[in-house]
Formats: sequence, structure tokens, C-alpha cells
Amino acid sequence: MSEALDQIVQRAVTDKNFRRLLLKDLDKALEGYAVTDEERALLENLDEENFDEFAGGLGSRTTKGFVPGTG
Repeated sequence: MSEALDQIVQRAVTDKNFRRLLLKDLDKALEGYAVTDEERALLENLDEENFDEFAGGLGSRTTKGFVPGTG
């Protein structure tokens, strides 16, 4: 996972407004982040129901201790 994707996931886990933006307007949410086409495709397929599973599955240090449904 790239540093940019890690930053995006961390921000979406901790910032509800950014998470909503990420799920509704990906182009706007990704402004300023250098993501690969593959990472973008992963993000395009996310929704409220599968985001927590995706974030947790990355094994990111940013998601440790995160309890799905509370963030």
C-alpha cells in the first residue's frame, strides 16, 4: 500500500466528513493525493457497508483499535 493510500484510509477512519466525501465524490476527495490506478479502483468500489472491512483488512497501523460502527 502506498503512503498516499495509507493517509487516505487513516483520514477516512478518523474524519467522518472526509469519509462521506470519499464515498460520494472520489475525485474531490483524492485531490492532492498521488494514488495509483489500482488504488483508485479499490477506492471506487468502497461503500459504507464495506469500508470498515477494507480498512481493517489493510492491517494499517492507523486502524488498530478502531471499532467498526463507532467512527
